[in-house]
Amino acid sequence: MGHIRLPDASYASTPQAMADLWPSETLILTALRDWLDAVRQGESPLPRLGRLMAGPGIPDAALSIDRLLRVIARSARWQVDIRCACCPYLSRDEQRLLCAAAEAQAGLPARARATLQTGLLPRQGAEFALASLEGLGRLMRSAGLILPRRFAGQGADQPAWL
Repeated sequence: MGHIRLPDASYASTPQAMADLWPSETLILTALRDWLDAVRQGESPLPRLGRLMAGPGIPDAALSIDRLLRVIARSARWQVDIRCACCPYLSRDEQRLLCAAAEAQAGLPARARATLQTGLLPRQGAEFALASLEGLGRLMRSAGLILPRRFAGQGADQPAWL
C-alpha cells in the first residue's frame, strides 16, 4: 500500500498575499511598510515601529528593523520594492526579506546572507543586514514569534521563490 507523506510543517508554501502570512511574518512586513511610509512622510520611523513592536512585547525590535532598512537603503543594488501598507500582495523583494529573516532566526546565516545577496544587496551590505536580522530573530523568538522556513525542501540550496 502506498503512503502519502505530508510536507514537514517547517516548510510552508510561498506566500503571495498578506492573507497567506503567519502572524510573525505579518509583523515584519507591517514594520517594513510602516518604516517606508514614515520616511516618505519625512518622519522618524522609530516611534511608529516602537509602538508596533511594543504590542508583542519586543519594542527593541524597532531598532533592528530601522537598522536593517537603513542598510538596505544605503547599499541596495537597485530600488527595493517594498509596497504600501494597503497593498494585499507581497513583492518579490518583500518575500526575500521575509525568507532571509526566517533563515537568520533558524540559525542559518549562510542561507540568509545568500538570500540577501540574490538580487538585493552586495556582499558587505548583506553582512550588515544579517546582523540586524539575527537580532530581530532572537527578539521575536523570545516573544514566541517563530518565522516559518519557506524553502523548497531540506536539501534545497535556494528558497522556493528565488
